[in-house]
Amino acid sequence: MDTEANAGAKGQSKWFKIMVVVLLLAMIGTFAYILMKGKEQKLDVIKKTPDFQLENLDGKKVGSADLAGKVKLVYFFYSTCPDVCPPTTYTLSKIQDQLVKKGGFGDKTALVSITFDPTKDTPAQLKEFSGRYHPDYKGWYFLRGEEAATLDLAQKFGLMVIKDPQGGTFTHQNFILLVDKKGDLRSYYDGSDADLNIDKIVQDMMGLTKE
Repeated sequence: MDTEANAGAKGQSKWFKIMVVVLLLAMIGTFAYILMKGKEQKLDVIKKTPDFQLENLDGKKVGSADLAGKVKLVYFFYSTCPDVCPPTTYTLSKIQDQLVKKGGFGDKTALVSITFDPTKDTPAQLKEFSGRYHPDYKGWYFLRGEEAATLDLAQKFGLMVIKDPQGGTFTHQNFILLVDKKGDLRSYYDGSDADLNIDKIVQDMMGLTKE
């Protein structure tokens, strides 16, 4: 029995390592795409984003239909992330502040943070986490749903997320997604980029509100 258990654990570990390599290759490809888009300075439609319906902090259903007509930044994360998620969420808070100053936050523009770890990210946990970043909840949505469905949703948005079967942590692409009023994906931003241009992101969003 111990031998079978060890073999199973080794198999899971090998699978996880292979998936991490695949994720790294995907990240390189997406980063190259971002560089190309940056040089072109265009926001062409990449693809249609998937429909979804998740729960907000109050347990109410919020879906893509509720966000129609708004230019959105969509970010997949988990609150116990040991590295990139907290600083990227802080970046989103700075974007929020600029959007509020521009006017129309919550009506014309919105931020959508979706956790892929609903077991740990209970409504109470998400309220505590989100509260660190002075969110304006009328325009910044923190959403959760079933783990498998949310991982599938991230994949449909074009992101790779891999759960470590042993440690329960996640390895994921740390990109912020720009979605227009019609639900079309228009750009990716690297949330881990130390030189990420927040002013440019706000400019992109406000430009799309006029289309």
